[in-house]
Amino acid sequence: MATSIDYDDRDLQRLFAELEPKRRVQALKGGFRREANQVRKTAINNLRSSINSSKDLEKGVRAIVFKRKAGFRVTVGTKRANKTTGKGEAGFHTNRQGLKKPILIWAEGGAAKGGTKDRETKPKQGTRRRAARLRQQHRTGRMRRYGFMEQTLNSVRDTVTQDIHAMVLDNVTKVAEKYGCR
Repeated sequence: MATSIDYDDRDLQRLFAELEPKRRVQALKGGFRREANQVRKTAINNLRSSINSSKDLEKGVRAIVFKRKAGFRVTVGTKRANKTTGKGEAGFHTNRQGLKKPILIWAEGGAAKGGTKDRETKPKQGTRRRAARLRQQHRTGRMRRYGFMEQTLNSVRDTVTQDIHAMVLDNVTKVAEKYGCR
């Protein structure tokens, strides 16, 4: 015997119709933004469990709410600092030499199988006398793929639609109350 749940959303539909178009968009985007931030938090927790992360790396996990259509995207990337103020850098790791490296991009995607390719030094070249003093060509390693964003997708995929409905519903009522509908 299947149980059915009936939900009457006439009040919500009427409330949504009363809102002016600008406030409707505001209500929808607010719900998407809140859910996107929840997914971002899950991605950051997965990042912390897979890599020794820092605040700088965690800023590289970004939640983007689409402007022209309904939806959002949580992605990894880097952002260079503003040249005039020097602020706004995100997603870089500072290595032992003091160089900024986009570790998140390599940890998530990178080469065809993920991570980075095997790296080597250049072979020794030059005259016979100088070549004897140079180091031999050798491997310098590779970075493996961690796949924390794929792990996030798998863990969040089932609940995100229900959560978006709840967040949008909550946000519509908040915006409606704020602007005098109801």
